[in-house]
Amino acid sequence: MQILIFTTVFFPLRGGIENLTLNLCRQFIDQGHEVKVIAYQKQTETLPDIEVYYAPSFAKMLELFLWCKIYYMPNISLKGVWPLLIGPRKRWVISQNDFSLTNKRNLLSVIKLFLIKFSSENISVSKSVATSLGTPSAIIYNCYDDLLFKAKPETARPLDFVFVGRLVSQKGCDTLIRACYDLNLPFSLTIVGDGPELPRLKTIAETLELTEHITFKGTLKSTEIAEILNRHKVLVIPSSGKEGFGIVALEGLACGCRVIAADAGGLAEAVGSFGKLFPPGDVHALHGLLKEALQNINQPGYTPEELAVYLKNYHIQVVAQKYLSVFGSAA
Repeated sequence: MQILIFTTVFFPLRGGIENLTLNLCRQFIDQGHEVKVIAYQKQTETLPDIEVYYAPSFAKMLELFLWCKIYYMPNISLKGVWPLLIGPRKRWVISQNDFSLTNKRNLLSVIKLFLIKFSSENISVSKSVATSLGTPSAIIYNCYDDLLFKAKPETARPLDFVFVGRLVSQKGCDTLIRACYDLNLPFSLTIVGDGPELPRLKTIAETLELTEHITFKGTLKSTEIAEILNRHKVLVIPSSGKEGFGIVALEGLACGCRVIAADAGGLAEAVGSFGKLFPPGDVHALHGLLKEALQNINQPGYTPEELAVYLKNYHIQVVAQKYLSVFGSAA
């Protein structure tokens, strides 16, 4: 198949959608398909294995659109809809990765929610997202990089809690820091990521006199994140708002971390029965789970074999094949 991917965010950004799209691109190519990408996130690093066009001209975008058999959008973007007016019979597939279309007060969200009804196929990354759309869609959970994120039994785990994510209010890192107050047990917390919330989070840590326990590592490469996860016992995902899914939960589990996460949309579906959940924003509930984890640090509650079977469903090759099946149906 000739697959054209239109996305507003792409490599070298390293969020959930960016990582998923990049992994799918490479797997589609490995399976013999032709793939081209239109992106509005300018590349500061080149990708020798993927043909990427940054903000192409009208003529170039039309040329790419006419070339493809499948026009795929990870999250609908109005910037990419206009070619469909010229080729309305083009096979158009959309995957919805979050709850952005449920904001009925936002006119753009309302328009997008209306337009997805005309796509050839819709994909939702979780049951929670599918339910919110009110439009039939196939549910395909996100994949994680199973070649990179894996447990290293030879690596010691001297550190306790780790957070990985963008430092924005929705990720709830402030809830995690507040929950660490008055644990009355020795602990360490590593915060990986950057964002506008960083100064406020550092202030909260200073106010609660937790600076000796908390380390801010900033933005790291995926290889470095995998190493850090392997050195920690517990990954905490304290999101305060609904998450479409939770790739980071899979990465943590694959690297041997126990997981504590907010019961926030598709995040709970990613964790499954392999982690403990708490109500989003509930500092007291999270505090209790942190203390429990410190007291019972070597009791995961599941076997490595059970976890391996679970994670296999989220391997890149498995998830990519599900996407290709949907593309094939659309074509």
